[in-house]
Amino acid sequence: MSKDKIQEGRECMDKAAKYLKTSFLKWVPDYDSAADEYSKAATCFRVGKSYKESKECLIKASENYLQNGSLFHAAKCMDQAIIMSKEIGDMSEVFKLAMRASHYYQQHGSSGSASLLLNKAADMLQLSDPESAVKLLKEASNISGTEDSIGQAMEYTHKVVRLLVKLKRYEEAENEIKRQFDLVTEGGPTSNMGRITVELFLLQLAKDDNVAAKKVLNDYGMQYCEQAEIHMLDSIVSAYSDHDGAQIKKMLNSPFIKHMDVEFAILAKDLAEKCIVEPNEQVTNIENEEAEGSSTDFGGKLC
Repeated sequence: MSKDKIQEGRECMDKAAKYLKTSFLKWVPDYDSAADEYSKAATCFRVGKSYKESKECLIKASENYLQNGSLFHAAKCMDQAIIMSKEIGDMSEVFKLAMRASHYYQQHGSSGSASLLLNKAADMLQLSDPESAVKLLKEASNISGTEDSIGQAMEYTHKVVRLLVKLKRYEEAENEIKRQFDLVTEGGPTSNMGRITVELFLLQLAKDDNVAAKKVLNDYGMQYCEQAEIHMLDSIVSAYSDHDGAQIKKMLNSPFIKHMDVEFAILAKDLAEKCIVEPNEQVTNIENEEAEGSSTDFGGKLC
């Protein structure tokens, strides 16, 4: 079955090549027919599990559809080529193919398909190439924002934030969160803004900026957070002001924070681990006169 399908695919490729040939009586290549044959060949190779050849045919089909002005079909073939890249474990071209397909979809007027494709490609790359995944998601968010899909834009932006936090790029993550607040002012949903406020608060702590964290509480917390969340953030601010490491650890280990997105739960855990209580106990040894009046200082860093 596989061999038969592969042979059928190569026959389709031969037909496609003939459609592209010109002669004295045929001045213009038949791009549309060639694209259809390359598309058929790609299907045959996919069924025959020859994924590399399937990918190559899909790219050729896309290029020929593009020559004929069939932008949607060109994008669709490029979309399928991305899937074949994943099948053969070649992720190096996913970013490039996704950007090209997205461009074709947008030119066709299918912006929704463009952003969905970019999101799908970003999911493929988030482990092997998070940098490219961030770029794809930012583009998906920008497309959705301009097409009045503000809620979708916010969702893509939040995925960007999570990746940036994972990469410990806190300044960039902060900027993306602030973009979510901007999108809310443009009519975006407010249902998750309490959680997002806490995320921004934690980012300020990660940057060792307690003043900025308090400003987040005052500027956004009072508007978007529940009373229990406000109390938690206020307690953390107070604990930092008092250098109360034990209280900071307690609040950062609260159930609410532990059940946040995993990247922020890990961030909070890292912050809590930095808070080492530093007791300054005076130790008097009555039995040993030489130790009388001496003190022991337990070193450590207090938040």
